[in-house]
Amino acid sequence: MSEFITLAREEDIPNNKSMAIAHEGLELLICHADGQFHIFENRCTHQNMPLSEGRIRNGYLSCPVHGMRYKLDTGDPVGELSRIPLTRFQTRSVNGEIQVSMPSPT
Repeated sequence: MSEFITLAREEDIPNNKSMAIAHEGLELLICHADGQFHIFENRCTHQNMPLSEGRIRNGYLSCPVHGMRYKLDTGDPVGELSRIPLTRFQTRSVNGEIQVSMPSPT
């Protein structure tokens, strides 16, 4: 069973910005867009580059290296450079805290 853990506070991540954070050996990226928070593995599926310096605009996250774009609501890629979606984690906000549900080890 997965449980939610707090990674950051909403106030720590301005709109259209992101924050990289390491948790349990994973490099995660918390993205904020118009009051919604999304958490992905901080790795572009095109060339395994970090997404933490990428731009967030109009519901998309762009890789800072090659401009590969991903939909924030699904992690799906847009364009021809990759067909592999970002690894996305279940996210919620509770009392101003951004929380993630990490899969239980098998």
